[in-house]
Amino acid sequence: HPPIIVPPIGSEYDLKQVEKTISALKKVNKDIKQINPEILITISPHGPVYRDAYAIRVQNILMGSLSNFGYKQISIQMKNDAAFIESLIENMNKNSIKAIKIDENEDFTYGQNELDHGVIVPLYYLTNEDKYNLISLSISFLNYQNHYKFGKVINDTVKETGKTAVFIASGDLSHRLKPGAPAGFHPDGEKFDKKIAEIINSSKFDELFQLDDKLIYNAGECGLRSIFVLAGCFDGKDVESKVLSYEGPFGVGYMVAEIIPI
Repeated sequence: HPPIIVPPIGSEYDLKQVEKTISALKKVNKDIKQINPEILITISPHGPVYRDAYAIRVQNILMGSLSNFGYKQISIQMKNDAAFIESLIENMNKNSIKAIKIDENEDFTYGQNELDHGVIVPLYYLTNEDKYNLISLSISFLNYQNHYKFGKVINDTVKETGKTAVFIASGDLSHRLKPGAPAGFHPDGEKFDKKIAEIINSSKFDELFQLDDKLIYNAGECGLRSIFVLAGCFDGKDVESKVLSYEGPFGVGYMVAEIIPI
């Protein structure tokens, strides 16, 4: 979800550095059009994040822009799906997973009243986004196992409601790929990113639980919890998964991948 892949935030030079990422996102757009889902479910590490609960935006209309990056005119506006959210929260309660509804009042308390760039950037290359309803979720500070469980509950809710859905797990990989990277350099950054790519290409999501804590810490990532939720959505399913692109020209790992149930 790097804003630099969005023009004019990213210069012409910048955009050439991330051509693989942009090309892969355009392919994902075509595939989503073919699926024609009723809802897009996004999870982001940059929305309201709580220690012991998952934030769910419940406003009827979800809006956001990249004004934090100097471009308020780059914006999205999509409808929510109140009935789906009601079912999701009910299932979360049954599974002892806490939800916090983000409405106008909670926004004021948290200080963030619109969709964050972790949602907006992945959707930028999605055309006709107003055709779909949007469910906007945030990660929490709960452990990885809980995020996987949350993914299972999301999948159960999709099945129960009969909705056609696409799940978008937003996050960047290591921020420490080379000297001058945003979080400084560490050789484990590249190792971490390669391992995540291997796991996704092989569809062996159980290997996520075997990742070394020190490797994760040294990598300086912001996407692993989103990936655990994604993996939970496909628990027990046969899938085809493929990394469509990976690059890290600015010291941060950008990966685009698709996971499709068989």
